[in-house]
Amino acid sequence: MRLPDWQLRLAEFGRARASMPFDWGLNDCCTFTADAVHAITGQNLRSGFPAYAGEVGALRAIAAGGGLQQLASNLLGDPMSPKMAAVGDVVLVLNAEREMLGICNGTGVLAPGVAGMIVVGMDTAIAAWRI
Repeated sequence: MRLPDWQLRLAEFGRARASMPFDWGLNDCCTFTADAVHAITGQNLRSGFPAYAGEVGALRAIAAGGGLQQLASNLLGDPMSPKMAAVGDVVLVLNAEREMLGICNGTGVLAPGVAGMIVVGMDTAIAAWRI
């Protein structure tokens, strides 16, 4: 499922998003993760997300989809223990009392933050999906 040069593509993705601030619908946890998976696999997950605009629209779409874990499972299959996550896998974490999706970098989870990409500790991981 991963492209032969997925590691280089993921590194390029990380450089491109390093200073891009969080922005609902453009660089939120769902779009960030979908774009990272696209870089790794060439698969467009964005087409599987419900359409939304702004924070209220995103929260409504997440609720209607049964939550982030269910939305991710609908696109990626059954989750696994986050202890099994490897570089490039999708991870659901709890950050500042909110669930968010991101990409495992081996020791943490890359995700969009207010001023650019952040790394959230794997100790807050709830679920993961093999990519």
